[in-house]
Amino acid sequence: MTKAMVDDIVNSFLLRFLADGVQYRDLMDIRAATKDWSGWPESWMRWASDCEKRAEESLANGARRTAADDLARASLYYHYGQNMEVDNLTLKRKVHDKKVAAFMRAAPLLDPPLERVEIPFDGIKMAGYFRVPPGVKSPPCVILMGGLDTTKEDYLTVNDYCLQRGLATLAFDGPGQGETQFTMLWRKDFIKAVHAVFDYVEKRPEINPNRLGLIGRSTGGHYAALAPATDKRVKATVVWGAMYNLRNITEIPHHVLRCFMYVSGTRTPAEAREFFECINLEGYAEKITCPMMVVHGGRDVVTPIENATRLMREARGKIETLIWEDSMHCCHDRSHIVRPRMADFLARHL
Repeated sequence: MTKAMVDDIVNSFLLRFLADGVQYRDLMDIRAATKDWSGWPESWMRWASDCEKRAEESLANGARRTAADDLARASLYYHYGQNMEVDNLTLKRKVHDKKVAAFMRAAPLLDPPLERVEIPFDGIKMAGYFRVPPGVKSPPCVILMGGLDTTKEDYLTVNDYCLQRGLATLAFDGPGQGETQFTMLWRKDFIKAVHAVFDYVEKRPEINPNRLGLIGRSTGGHYAALAPATDKRVKATVVWGAMYNLRNITEIPHHVLRCFMYVSGTRTPAEAREFFECINLEGYAEKITCPMMVVHGGRDVVTPIENATRLMREARGKIETLIWEDSMHCCHDRSHIVRPRMADFLARHL
């Protein structure tokens, strides 16, 4: 695969990279250093390693917060080094494990710190991070749920926005996501994993179990809508990229389709389409009665705007929107507007 593919990926995902915390100069240097697609993981690992080295220097000088930021950035860079890799799974696991290790070092150094937790689900334990805002008694708690290639570690910017508004958080990797993908692939009944997270978090004495909310990004946006339709413990939800169904899966960009096939264990586009028939809100959308924010872009090539309009038409609760006709998937091109307002919405309704 050629240099042109590297340039295409950087151009296509530029605004998402920046929104999640990749530094622009680093991204341009990574692009320049990557001669073809096969060198993509190695380039990101090189810049991630540099972040880790700077973190070590900061720790030696007693600068714990600076070290935390560099370790979190290293984790993010490792994340982007492996998140579209589906051909060399040995390499994917190697880079992924470095991502996890870097974030585990960052978590206790961040302010406030993140507590690594394990959530029981169907014979396995899903890894997550629990975080509580300082000085807030019995705060509401927001579950941060990823999508196809979004994990608990690269949710940090949204995590921070929630904490700044007095909201506790629990970010986790469900089946087919992050750490969990190596022990359990995506399941048609993924929603049961979400219910298991609520079972876990409502027992945490630090939070108010009657004030639970959700943010679901991309494919996670489907479950952010399905969860309040199936579990009344959800008091407010943010659908960050509405996915009423995924019947257009064979029409989405090929590299995204290949990732869907990998996480579901399917071998062909036709098998993937059959598997992801489970992504369907028919009969469920009208059961949503809690406040809901829908974030969507009219130029979304993964989940078309019709998915958002149908969800809003059928849901029965109060609905707020952040929708632009000229915006992209999850509105990453307007992250400075979207991300703080998602946290504001949950702070108002929880």
